[in-house]
Amino acid sequence: MDNPLQYFLNPQSAAMIGVSPNWSYINTVLKHWVSLKTPARVYPVNPNYAEVEGLKSYPRLTEIPDPVELVVISVPARLMPDALQQCEEKRVKAINIVTSGFAEFGGEEGARRHQVMTDFVRRTGIRIIGPNCYGNMSAPYRFAGMPNTERAVMMPGRLSLAFQSGGLAISVASACLDRYIGFAHIVSTGNEVDVDVADCVRYFADDEHTHVIGCYVEQFHKPEQFIEAVDRCAEQHKPVVVLKVGRSEAGQRMAQAHTGSLAGSDKVIDATLRKHGVTRVYSLNEMIETMAIMHSRKLPKGRGVAALTNSGGENAVIADLAEDIGVSFPSFGPESAQIIRKVLYDYIAVSNPLDITGPGGVTDQHIHVAALDAMGAEPNIHIILHNLGGNTKMDLESPGGKIVLAAMQKYPDKLFIRTSKVAGTFRDKPLGMPDLLQPAAELDGVPFLMGVDNILRAVKALINYAEFQESRESRSSSTPILGVDGRAAQARQIIAAANGGALTESAGKQVLALYGIPVTRECLARTADEAARYAGEIGYPVAMKIVSPQIMHKTEAGGVALNVGGEADVRAAYERIMVSARRYNPQAELHGVSVQEMVGGGQEVIVGMTRDAQFGPGVLVGLGGIFVEVLKDVALDVPPLNEGDARRMIASLKGQAILAGAREAKPADVDALVNILTNFSQLCLDVREVVSEIDINPIVVFEVGKGAKALDCLIVPAGSAKANSRH
Repeated sequence: MDNPLQYFLNPQSAAMIGVSPNWSYINTVLKHWVSLKTPARVYPVNPNYAEVEGLKSYPRLTEIPDPVELVVISVPARLMPDALQQCEEKRVKAINIVTSGFAEFGGEEGARRHQVMTDFVRRTGIRIIGPNCYGNMSAPYRFAGMPNTERAVMMPGRLSLAFQSGGLAISVASACLDRYIGFAHIVSTGNEVDVDVADCVRYFADDEHTHVIGCYVEQFHKPEQFIEAVDRCAEQHKPVVVLKVGRSEAGQRMAQAHTGSLAGSDKVIDATLRKHGVTRVYSLNEMIETMAIMHSRKLPKGRGVAALTNSGGENAVIADLAEDIGVSFPSFGPESAQIIRKVLYDYIAVSNPLDITGPGGVTDQHIHVAALDAMGAEPNIHIILHNLGGNTKMDLESPGGKIVLAAMQKYPDKLFIRTSKVAGTFRDKPLGMPDLLQPAAELDGVPFLMGVDNILRAVKALINYAEFQESRESRSSSTPILGVDGRAAQARQIIAAANGGALTESAGKQVLALYGIPVTRECLARTADEAARYAGEIGYPVAMKIVSPQIMHKTEAGGVALNVGGEADVRAAYERIMVSARRYNPQAELHGVSVQEMVGGGQEVIVGMTRDAQFGPGVLVGLGGIFVEVLKDVALDVPPLNEGDARRMIASLKGQAILAGAREAKPADVDALVNILTNFSQLCLDVREVVSEIDINPIVVFEVGKGAKALDCLIVPAGSAKANSRH
């Protein structure tokens, strides 16, 4: 593979600037290299020593007579310019900087030091990993470039990590190795002055040794490249698990529009990762179990899960957690229930999860067999969690082990996963038991899982990944072209006319109309006489709203009148609205009053856009009123949206039953709402660089066949000043 990371993971020659005979981080790594005899040529560089670890030490890198591919630098930050100059003169291929004291140092000096390295990469083309990192490791190439990774090199596996934290990388690696979960590669990227997580994931995507990928991310430095990399992983059917920390405080701000406060930046990241098949986790322990289950050589064909246990208490715990996490444990059908009912103890109920008690899994192995037959024969069960032991390996030569292997062979479409009740120390064998004849720490490639809560989260993640892969082929792989039909240019022109301020409702509705989103009929009245004339043309009753770029939340300003009927009432409402608006904000530009058709009935819905600075726009939908104001019942996805995406968003709402016609109410025109969402997602893509937020609040969705209509719209350009009013 022709990739710059090859020099960091499989260097043929390597030098260490700053290594000494004293115990240190890089001295430990040097000992690894000497012990493993990899790389083939190793050169300590330190003018204070003639020899380090039995190897000749050179005063400067440039005095090494042979070519050098990789250089590991561990000198004080103030000496970094000289070390980099040596690397440039030596024409090395790659540099791993473990030294700290750069961007993480903070302030102008930290930024200056970071910039020196950035300029170096641009000028020389020499790739850098770090600074402030722990190095790299590769089992296939026997390269232990991180401390305490000799064991990892000797236990190759299919998991590769890209971590911005070297300390966490080593901790996770140690925990996995204790569980006999081996690694292909581990890269600690540190401050990412050059090579970042996206580069690593792209390398892993095409790496024959990697099948599962784990990432710890504090910030995405190259978000577009990261998405391209995970898309490549999806093509290769390589699951990516991400622990993203540092949820954006900016995303939680009270924004000018509802949408920004309901769906902050972090939620856009979450939706983006989900759309591209990336599993996001929220703790290191959850990450380990999720990466473990993603080793599965096959994906489940449905969402049904069964658990075989020897504890009624555990079943109760599983049942509670499953409901919270969203994992389905379907009941046995009559035929499969009969299989186990014939042999199960009378005092045990046939249920899922299924408790066969201690004897059922030890002395009464016919119950063990029947239980797995019942689960294997049940068409609504696709994943079988087998928990009849503790945190130990399984003896495949034992009666229980043979039963599990036979069931796996008999029911090849089912996914069998060995689990334990709690997390903790993983042992080679049960305490007090003889050595196992055929010890195993995995079933069909899947390492044994530990801890019920994170096991269930991992199961859900695998199911979601299977569904993502199933639907991926049906999705269009192309992104809509911006402005392909001229709408984008018109929309941008309307937005630019606001001169950086929020658009008036009328201007916002013009933008919506360009994208086929139905809006209310309206006219802008600049006098009471005009208001009365327009109301007569539109038809009574009417709605009347102040039009001002500085007054976005009109109700608070006394700038709204609803159900206005009759000419005299319209004139009075006009004058009242203008006076209230002037009193609310004496400096506001008052363009007049919008006279609009009054829309009655239907179900109010909010649709909006918020934008993450890195990953772009997110589209939000939620039911109006208490559902969005109090319950925050909203769904978020990222554009482009197809019909299936829009329907899934609507179906995920807790209040979606209202749209379906709860309590004998007439069902709402969901098809019309779906059409609005897909058109709106194209609008979001077309204006993503010039708009930070959009609120369509509310959209009224009428009964089936009668469509939907946007009653109000707020569009906030990127960089717009704070609003004068808040919700």
